[in-house]
Amino acid sequence: MKKIILSIAILLALTGTSFAKSTTKIDERVFASFKNDFHQATEVKWEVTSSYIMATFQLDKDILYAYYDFQGNMIGLVHNILTSELPVHLQKDIKKHYANYWVSELFQVTSEEGVYYYVQLKNADETIVLSTEGANGWHRYALPKNKSTNL
Repeated sequence: MKKIILSIAILLALTGTSFAKSTTKIDERVFASFKNDFHQATEVKWEVTSSYIMATFQLDKDILYAYYDFQGNMIGLVHNILTSELPVHLQKDIKKHYANYWVSELFQVTSEEGVYYYVQLKNADETIVLSTEGANGWHRYALPKNKSTNL
């Protein structure tokens, strides 16, 4: 279930889909978990959906996105990274197989299942999204046909 919710969140991030902020009160357990996990966070903003609660915040000059379930359990942590921060074998795969593309979005997802990377690559003709989720290297991340990948 957590993996499905995190996948939905990733899909929303990649497609640029926005959603209205809910006026639903956030459970104190979520605030307590967040404070315990990220006690030095600043500029915290909260968004509530029907599936998860997301905190957008700054930590050590980085912008991060923490996803929680409604009981205060962290689902995952997402943050944008530079290509140079990827493991070397993933950098080489992009250079070798996608030399005609440029990186338009790259982020790392950390959850209890592990650390995964997602990259959006573009060229003049197409946009593709790759993921390391469930694989040792890159594989195409399937987006619904009716979703745009413009960020």
